[in-house]
Order: sequence, then C-alpha cells, then structure tokens
Amino acid sequence: MKICFLFFVLATLFLSATNSFQIDIKERQEKCISEEIEHDSLVTGSYSLVEPKQLAVDLIIYDSKHHTILHKHTIEDGKFAFRTDIHGDYKFCFTSHRQQSFQGSASTQRIEFDFKMGSEARDYSDIATKEHLNPLETEIRKMQDLVLEIHEEILYSKNREEAMRNTNESTNSRVLWFSILSIIVLITTGVFQAYYLKDYFKKKKIL
Repeated sequence: MKICFLFFVLATLFLSATNSFQIDIKERQEKCISEEIEHDSLVTGSYSLVEPKQLAVDLIIYDSKHHTILHKHTIEDGKFAFRTDIHGDYKFCFTSHRQQSFQGSASTQRIEFDFKMGSEARDYSDIATKEHLNPLETEIRKMQDLVLEIHEEILYSKNREEAMRNTNESTNSRVLWFSILSIIVLITTGVFQAYYLKDYFKKKKIL
C-alpha cells in the first residue's frame, strides 16, 4: 500500500512538472535550451516576447542530428507541436536581430518559453470529450500513459546499459589480447636481439 501511494505521489509530481523558462537575449545573440526526448514523443510548447518588444526573435528547433524541425521567423507569441522521429537531444534555439521599425538602443529582449513532452503534452480534456471519459477515468488514463512512459524509459535504460556493458567487455577483451600480443612481440624481439648479438660477437671473436 505504501509503495502504491509513493508511486502515485511521484507520478503526480511528474505529470505536474513543466519546462518553463524566461530567457534574456541580446541583439544578434543565440541562446539554446537542450532536452533529451524519447522517440515518438509528442512535444508541445508556447512562446511570447515580453514588452517592450525591442528585438526581432526567430525560433529554430533542431533534432539530435541537427536537422531543422521548425523555424519561425520574427515571433511574438504562439504555439508549436511536433512528434519526435528519433531519440536524442533536441535544441530549442532563439536568435535575435534588430527590428527595422524600432528606433533607439535595444539592450535585451525577454522571452517566456515553455514546452511539454510525452504525457504532459497530451490534451486530456480533448481525449475525455472524444472518448466520453469522466474526471476519474481521465486521471486513470493519465496514469496509464505515465506508466507506459516509465516502462519504456526503464527498457531503454536497460538496453543502453546492456549495450555499454557489451562494449566494455569487448574493449577489455581486445585490450587483453593486444597486451598478450605486445608481450609476445617484445619477448620475440628480445630473443632475436640476444641471438643476433651473440652471433655478432662470435664473428668478431669477442666471445
């Protein structure tokens, strides 16, 4: 019972967590936020420039292979949504430049930015409407999606650990055989040098 209660508390905290940022950016500057995101995860977010809007700001989102997923020019406020194709670090980058209509000395522009991923990003109110779920059933649905995400994360971590262990074992085996080969080469070279020097000294009648 205690374990179930603890799991419920942790799951609730996980669901209520948000990635919310306030970013101050100077003219002709780029600032990026990086986040590791699972494959086939829904990502949603919103952004807005805080008054006064002194600088023009572009938003560019890259996947882990640095492919551009989204590029919005001269943003003010808005939302975005996409689904990831690969697992890895995704970058949310803001770049700034001066607005032609703005006169004066622009110092910094503040941006409010937040994004959600996985079960956090799903619109459960819309799901509840479409599937005719009551509030309790909606919460259960959230918990089911969360459990699936945690299960997939555990499997991914386990597979990654196994891959790293196999790599370490393979590396250790190669190092061992390389060490043995090096010792054999050194011994063979030493024996050859000893016979060569002995034969040389005999020819010179030193021995």
